Amino acid sequence: MKKILEIYSKGLFSTLDENLCQEVLVLFGDLGSSNYENNLKSFFKNKTIDKNEKLRVLLELFAGNQALEAFAKTLSNNNRFELVPDIFNHFIGYAQKKQNNIPVKVAVNQNPSEEIKSRVEEFVKNNIGTSTPIKYEIRKNIMGGIILKYKDNEIDLSLDNRYNELKTMLAT
Repeated sequence: MKKILEIYSKGLFSTLDENLCQEVLVLFGDLGSSNYENNLKSFFKNKTIDKNEKLRVLLELFAGNQALEAFAKTLSNNNRFELVPDIFNHFIGYAQKKQNNIPVKVAVNQNPSEEIKSRVEEFVKNNIGTSTPIKYEIRKNIMGGIILKYKDNEIDLSLDNRYNELKTMLAT
């Protein structure tokens, strides 16, 4: 399935100019948020909903954007509506890689405070780039602290890591 998501993402990306690509990234990011994603998945995967109704809803979501409307019609012609939410998520990663705008992924155990966000933002601006996006991920299995990932690099400042280091040091 990843191959087909790649094909649709590549096709859509090739039709967008830089400004329009940014708009699509924001739209797909909003639609891919947990608030909408489950509803979209159940709607587009529902086989009892008419194909024309799915197309109408998708065109409404795309609000007059000609490139996205053409994309929606392609999905309709190929009977691929069930892929819509997955395409949104895959396209975001694909476009960010193509634009060399890969986000820093920040794992924390709860919603970060404004102070933490500010410090992470400052670190990213100083060490990676001023326009590098930051994506927060809440992982309940982290005792505390923070883990930053960017491309193949990871900075693990979690309590779990500190605890394991201390345990290893004491065992020696």
